[in-house]
Amino acid sequence: MTTISSQNQHLTEWLNSGVDEEIFKANVKSLYGTLPYEYLLYSPKISRRNDGRLRDRDLKKYQHIELGGWWCSGIDPLNEYALMMWGCFKPDHPRRDRQKIHKFIKYEHPYREETRTFFLLVPNHIWVKVSLRCGIPITEFDLQHPGGFWHWVCQHNVPVTIVEGVKKAGALLTAGYAAIAIPGVNAGYRTPTDEYGTAIGKPSLIPDLKHFATQGRLVNICFDQDNKPETVQRVRTAISRMGRLLVNEGCSLRVIDLPFGQEKGVDDFIVAKGQPAFDALYNTAVALELWEIKLFTLLTYPPSIALNQRFLGQLLVPEGEKLIILKAPKGTGKTEWLATEVAKAHDQGQRVLIITHRIQLGEALCNRFGVNYVTEVRTNETGTLLGYGVCVDSLHQESQARFNPNDWSNDVIIIDECDQVFWHLLNSGTEVQKRRVSVLKNLKQLVQNVLGSSQGKIYLSSADVSDTDVKYVLSLAGEYRVNPFVIVNNYRHVAGNCYNYSGSNPKNLIAALDKAITKGGHHLLCCSAQKAKSKWGTQALEERFRRKFPHLRILRIDSESVADPSHPAFGCIAHLNEILTQYDLVIASPSLETGVSIDIRGHFDGVWGIFQGVQPVNSVRQMLARLRETVDRHIWVREWGMSVVGNGSTSIGGLLRSQHVD
Repeated sequence: MTTISSQNQHLTEWLNSGVDEEIFKANVKSLYGTLPYEYLLYSPKISRRNDGRLRDRDLKKYQHIELGGWWCSGIDPLNEYALMMWGCFKPDHPRRDRQKIHKFIKYEHPYREETRTFFLLVPNHIWVKVSLRCGIPITEFDLQHPGGFWHWVCQHNVPVTIVEGVKKAGALLTAGYAAIAIPGVNAGYRTPTDEYGTAIGKPSLIPDLKHFATQGRLVNICFDQDNKPETVQRVRTAISRMGRLLVNEGCSLRVIDLPFGQEKGVDDFIVAKGQPAFDALYNTAVALELWEIKLFTLLTYPPSIALNQRFLGQLLVPEGEKLIILKAPKGTGKTEWLATEVAKAHDQGQRVLIITHRIQLGEALCNRFGVNYVTEVRTNETGTLLGYGVCVDSLHQESQARFNPNDWSNDVIIIDECDQVFWHLLNSGTEVQKRRVSVLKNLKQLVQNVLGSSQGKIYLSSADVSDTDVKYVLSLAGEYRVNPFVIVNNYRHVAGNCYNYSGSNPKNLIAALDKAITKGGHHLLCCSAQKAKSKWGTQALEERFRRKFPHLRILRIDSESVADPSHPAFGCIAHLNEILTQYDLVIASPSLETGVSIDIRGHFDGVWGIFQGVQPVNSVRQMLARLRETVDRHIWVREWGMSVVGNGSTSIGGLLRSQHVD
């Protein structure tokens, strides 16, 4: 290949990444022959022969660079903005990675030199673009200063975005964002180690980044997206560590998450989707703490079956799969599909154990699956022959279930609304609190017995199942290694209007509901409390609406009413679609939180919710979604929860640290 054609190839590569041609010309050069050695092997730490020549092993290791490639560095803000010696070389013919023989090393950095950061030379028209975007003017002094663009960025606290890879920085600069590139996700900080590579100190920012980590500066991190779980975890850890270090310096830190798709890096994303698409991501980036919390809601295991359809329909899971994960929106037929799986299990002579966190949910599911709930076992002729349903609170020997995990092995376990089951198990103050240790031990033994058997299967089902839930079950499995079989339905329902009511209590929402009732129609009111002493609980609200609207047909659904044979709500959970049309106002507690589907059309005019901070956020969303129809939602949520998790810390790290304090 000729030098000219190779240079044109390098230019085309950068232009295809959405980089301005002047940025390329100012920062990138094509190198051939022995010249790349001068850029990559200059370190005094490199061992040489007595005559100063490189040793044969290094010449052999780097001989591929003589075939040419492009070099890029930038300026050095720690050396009066002079050109930086450190940079990266992308060889036209890369060498194989000795650790991963099937991979090639795409980029070479100066041998035995500490990694630095890329601060690209920026043409004036790009500088103006960045200035207009962030609203920080360029003075005559800024233009005359030898440090130019990067001195202006440093002195005026211009927002910066940190990316992995120099071409991505070029693409973001072209789009009008001050972008700093590091050569790898872990390259923004260093952890001191001993001679054996063991960490002996805390990580700290590299000097290049620390120079720009000034009080009040907005810093964004935008790394590549990947679908490999181990890579995803490595990138998340790097973002959290570097982000915390920047926050400790006084920066305001946000994370820009690229959506999953064909475009791995931000340069590819901008080229494929357009700059406005990235602008939207930038404008909706979340603060580091919120991003860390959001991680606990993501499911990043690659799906074996990926759908985007209104209903799941018929899905075939290969016979040998042991741990099946089903993530699908509310109302897309999860229960119907699980019913077919239960029928298959029964055809093969397997029992089914259904574990929930609410008694009413368990009873409703058992009714759909044709299995007895634990309270029916002694009075029904089939007993436990087909299995049974049970609340997770009862997974111990002294419960009504007389539960023994060793009774189960080649069987099917279904944990429905698994995220809420695990939250309830680990955090609830209900009956499970008294037996938490034994329940946890039994659940662990149950998981190991089933996953260690030849035919046993475990199903985790929820609209909100996440990596946290899957990893928890895998951790319980111990020595039994299984790969999750993941089914994801990405279908999104058409949403109605949602109205949020402010105030220290829900009186504004109640006033609006009064007006709506006066106009006629039918309404579903969801509450997080039921006791009479609670002013905003089901019992007190039922009494209030009966006095104010004597003619109104009201049905109260809570744990007391559904268990009272003399109450109209007795046993209604399994027959909601037939019963609810008889009422104008239905007031429901979390008994109606999950596992039921209200499929009535044209009856309810609105769903109203009063949530006092005693439920997890997923529980609130579940309650509001019980009615499948697209009608307006009206909600009031207490600004602060009424209890705390752990030590009440609002950061993940603080919560985890609190678990180690006696």
